[in-house]
Amino acid sequence: MDWIASIFELFGLYIVGNKNKTGFLLNIIAGISWISYVVISESTYGLLLVVIPALIINSRNYLKWRKDVN
Repeated sequence: MDWIASIFELFGLYIVGNKNKTGFLLNIIAGISWISYVVISESTYGLLLVVIPALIINSRNYLKWRKDVN
């Protein structure tokens, strides 16, 4: 599961760099995957200190970009 989250995260960052809002959605999927990984593995709860704020920021940024396009 951590590989999947990593792939979504890196690809999402790449897509955002191309000024494509779909990258934010990929990063949101990555965040959800990371949270699932932490819950399943029960060992890396410190990762949530980064993942949860990043998930919130990516959601905010997606909504702002979506509003600017419309």
